[in-house]
Amino acid sequence: MFKTIKQSLLLLVIPLLAFAVNAADFTDGKHYQTIENTKSETKKVTEFFSFYCPHCYQFEPIAIALEDSLPEGAEFEKSHVNFLGGMPAQVQSNLSYAYIIAQQAGKGKQIAAQIFDSIHKKHANLADIKDLKKLLELNGISEKEFDQSMSSMLVIAAEKKMQEQQELFGKLGALTGVPTFIVNNKYKINVRELKSQAELESLVKYLLEK
Repeated sequence: MFKTIKQSLLLLVIPLLAFAVNAADFTDGKHYQTIENTKSETKKVTEFFSFYCPHCYQFEPIAIALEDSLPEGAEFEKSHVNFLGGMPAQVQSNLSYAYIIAQQAGKGKQIAAQIFDSIHKKHANLADIKDLKKLLELNGISEKEFDQSMSSMLVIAAEKKMQEQQELFGKLGALTGVPTFIVNNKYKINVRELKSQAELESLVKYLLEK
């Protein structure tokens, strides 16, 4: 798993070449893997990630660029996992809740960047929920708003969906580590086989229409 993730990080140092890639150049079983799952009714790309994962932190610029490149009508969905070793599942789920609350306040990207930086630059593990509340409060979401959101059905349902997704794709063998990108609930991207950001974006667009 870690070898695969490290290989995928080569994308970070490869120039963002702008070249055309034909659909015929992409091969099932090499560039992507077809999952034995029902295709989503709407076009979407799901990134499974963890704020505690250093590879996800390094991969974040690629994920942001991929989201910006999606065609109109396609959704980019970030799904935070809670199965990484070293931290209790509940602590990891607290980060999921914080991210969901930030999204609902229209500050998802802003607060996600600060959570990543807090963990990987400032070495604050944010294991205490009080630290998360303080971080969100600095971004205009009060402790009272945080507590109210934590008990709201919308936030609870969103976090439950993240856990259900990770369990589903884990059982299907498509989610063994993070970051992992899945298109239309049907195709897993094999990033280690891709040579550039442009190739990643072309493959995703191809799979969205497949």
